[in-house]
Amino acid sequence: MDRVSEIMIKEFVCCSPMAKLEEPKNLMEKYHCSKIPVVDKNHMIIGSISRADLDKDAHNVIECMSKNTRAVEEDSTVDECLKLMILNDIEQVAVIDKQGHFRGIVTEKELLH
Repeated sequence: MDRVSEIMIKEFVCCSPMAKLEEPKNLMEKYHCSKIPVVDKNHMIIGSISRADLDKDAHNVIECMSKNTRAVEEDSTVDECLKLMILNDIEQVAVIDKQGHFRGIVTEKELLH
């Protein structure tokens, strides 16, 4: 059975919770994505920021990011990842290692290939 680690995007951008909103906005434009994971100084995922979040009245990412980011471990099966995405109606999911460090993402596109 295929593992998330085999299909995930490993070279994915993320931002700091203290970043100004301009940073994730520029990253979304540059990499053509609609959501950026937010990680702390230890590279632990603590949330995500979406295009919709950028419209909120805030100065820093931490003020408007979503804190209920869904994640799967990199050794999870692709089926487990797909189930999580369907049950939560999300288009992408963060991938973490056993210690909770951000490792990449899986989007609907990776699941279709």
